[in-house]
Amino acid sequence: MSALTLKGATLPEILLNLENCTRWGARFVAPNEEATFYPYQDVLHRAQKAAAALQARGLQRGDRVALILSTSIEFFDSLLGVQLAGGIPAALYPPFRLGKLDEYFARLRKMLTKIGAKYLITEGRIRKLLGPGVVGVESLREVLEAKDLQTGGGRWQPVDVDPEQPAFLQFSSGTTVEPKAVMVTHTNLLANLTMMQECLVYRGEDEVDNGCVCWLPLYHDMGLVGCLYLGMYYPGTVTYMGPDTFLARPAIWLRTLSRYKSAISPAPHFAYSLCAAKIKDQEMEGVDLSRWRAALNGAEPIEPDGVQRFTERFARWGFQPTAMTPVYGLAEAGLGVTFTDLDDLPRFTEFSREGLWNGGTAHPGPGRRIVSVGRALPSVEVAIFDDQEQQVPDGRVGRIWTKGPSITKGYWESPELTANMIHGDWLDTGDLGFFHEGELYIAGRAKDLIIIRGRNYAPQEMEELLLDVEGVRKGCTAAVSTMVEGEGEQLIILAEKDPRSKRTEEEVIAEINHCILTGLSLKPRDVELLEPGTLPRTSSGKLRRSEALRQFLAGELVPPEKVNALKILFELGKSQLAWAKFRAEKK
Repeated sequence: MSALTLKGATLPEILLNLENCTRWGARFVAPNEEATFYPYQDVLHRAQKAAAALQARGLQRGDRVALILSTSIEFFDSLLGVQLAGGIPAALYPPFRLGKLDEYFARLRKMLTKIGAKYLITEGRIRKLLGPGVVGVESLREVLEAKDLQTGGGRWQPVDVDPEQPAFLQFSSGTTVEPKAVMVTHTNLLANLTMMQECLVYRGEDEVDNGCVCWLPLYHDMGLVGCLYLGMYYPGTVTYMGPDTFLARPAIWLRTLSRYKSAISPAPHFAYSLCAAKIKDQEMEGVDLSRWRAALNGAEPIEPDGVQRFTERFARWGFQPTAMTPVYGLAEAGLGVTFTDLDDLPRFTEFSREGLWNGGTAHPGPGRRIVSVGRALPSVEVAIFDDQEQQVPDGRVGRIWTKGPSITKGYWESPELTANMIHGDWLDTGDLGFFHEGELYIAGRAKDLIIIRGRNYAPQEMEELLLDVEGVRKGCTAAVSTMVEGEGEQLIILAEKDPRSKRTEEEVIAEINHCILTGLSLKPRDVELLEPGTLPRTSSGKLRRSEALRQFLAGELVPPEKVNALKILFELGKSQLAWAKFRAEKK
């Protein structure tokens, strides 16, 4: 267990406890696997410098500050510096799809405007492209480079912060019309950190020294709260690597876990499938995963076969089946809601498909395998409600509601969206699920539900049937439905092609139809094969099914533009002109 017990009602108070913490800190692993370590004492001092620099530039308590930064010590400087100065940070995702920059810029302007961002903090290589995303944002006073916050700021002046003020704003991914910024107060954040800490107790000093490895983007709640904040609240060293490093060479994640003998590392489900498919044996030479005892798996639907493939693939390097730990959470709940007990095997149960609809009753039997995501964290309540907002008994499928001290008060400047989500003390998560033998099972997203001839289907069960279709990119299918006049609700399958496949489109479409027909007795009205990268995704990589359907029906579902040197030069030139326009606007 960590030797420090941090006290405080706000994040700045917690941070000040790290003044003499030199044993533990943040370690950053570069793509060449070289590491740089910053003890938490240095992290605090750098954050204080950044806070002083921001105060010198006029940052006031309650001002909103947007961050667009890569995983780095500068992210810590900026995020924690804003909070020490009394501001409210919002970490936004960088422009990672160069072929869809116009879409990114439109959403960036909406996000900055929604929160009334006064400052934007970024870094040189990202800033070069951002110009079109800031033009016309009236609230934005200044765009700063993170590295400049370490010089010339004077002395940090402590600020009294209300525990009920947002500690940060977390944009809920996937929205298209109106961005949703979740308000996570200091009270919410510290309550969730306390609850998760009780579930993830370090076992011995070795685990504290090298407790966690994180490649998750820090603009996403799983990386931000589950790694960065938890690593400082329950002090232990966290090793960070950029998400681009993981995606390019996933073996670096497992080698880093082995090198530092780390016990904890979270990831969305796709990461485990990616490792099983892409990592070569020679990349695992000398790797030992036996110390990894909490492979937290959450943030997206968990596919049973993918878990089995990962577990079997890496057993020879010491990975224990009990380490796989399904969890459930969301930004609106601070992060964690339910955890599987550590040291327990993940529990997969097969349920008859006939009962897995909103209002149905889940019966064990041949049909669809679903993983348990465990039980509620301490101080959290989870219940299932029907569409009349009445609680239903175990086994019944309905909307998952939760309440507790970590639940958000709502979305920033969005009273109507807040009213649709908050019901008294309860949060409607928007997910469908049920309890079986005291544990929570997720059946799907309510908004993505497909209803055909009066029967409900989760799109995930259709997409899972297509995981092994040769000619389709794994995990790149979207099952959606639309009303067709004279025909009723009809199923549409949107699937990205695997460019490595030699099969014809006709062969691939025929197998997709066969899989859906034999698996669910349904025939899709349309099967559309798409170029790689066409399906819209959230900043965390999840499919945006409703947006994919909208674009398909509007004829706008097109692949990203091909990126070459001329395209990049064009975008850089366009950005330079936009920056000139922005500076003229602010004079």
